[in-house]
Amino acid sequence: MPAKAALTAFVAALALCAVLLAPVAECPAAGPKVEIFVTSWCPYCTKAKAYFEGKGIAYTAYDIEKDAAARMRYQKYGQRGVPLVVIGETVIPGYSVADFEKALTGGATAAAQPKMLYNKP
Repeated sequence: MPAKAALTAFVAALALCAVLLAPVAECPAAGPKVEIFVTSWCPYCTKAKAYFEGKGIAYTAYDIEKDAAARMRYQKYGQRGVPLVVIGETVIPGYSVADFEKALTGGATAAAQPKMLYNKP
């Protein structure tokens, strides 16, 4: 019987881990998905991450110098600098609070090709 009790406890613990580690479904009301392609040495990358943290907006940062898969995804956008911020379907090269807010309030577009916003000098 002790082995059966241990097995039952193990299965219960495994089920609890599965529930706690299960990916959270994206909630449309929470806003669009935010991804930031960065490098460790870039001050504007740090500012971009701080902007989203300050607003309480969840984001995923990818270091293109340390993650080959992220670098390949970054290169598909055809940009050269960092940060490269992707908000929903909107791609924003560089650091621009105005462009971030515009993309966040406009939400994700349904276009097949990402909408590109370019910083103005």
